[in-house]
Amino acid sequence: MNKAYIKQHLMQVTMVAFSLVVYGIGMFFTSDALAWTTGIFLGLVIALLKLRLMELTFIKAVAMPEGKAKNYTQRHYMLRYLVTGLVLFIAALSPSVSLIGVFFGLISMKVGAYAQLGVRN
Repeated sequence: MNKAYIKQHLMQVTMVAFSLVVYGIGMFFTSDALAWTTGIFLGLVIALLKLRLMELTFIKAVAMPEGKAKNYTQRHYMLRYLVTGLVLFIAALSPSVSLIGVFFGLISMKVGAYAQLGVRN
């Protein structure tokens, strides 16, 4: 990967890097490696999908009138959090998926957002 690619996709790269670090650390503490792996992977994939959905929502909302854009973004906000809640609920019910792993995968989105604060153009 070159510097231009990393700069353009810093959030996604940070999300994956954070998840890999947490995955590596968690492997020392977990008794079920497969559930931990599944949890981290599921959380990361959902976080990356939510990031893409957010990007598409904002791109479309910018072209709308203010009132429509507000309603559109609010509906999509609720949809993203419904997906998050559904994934956490399924992970809580499934013994083959680590709920903590899913949580850390989802949190990678926050870490990626904070990483962008330190970037200068």
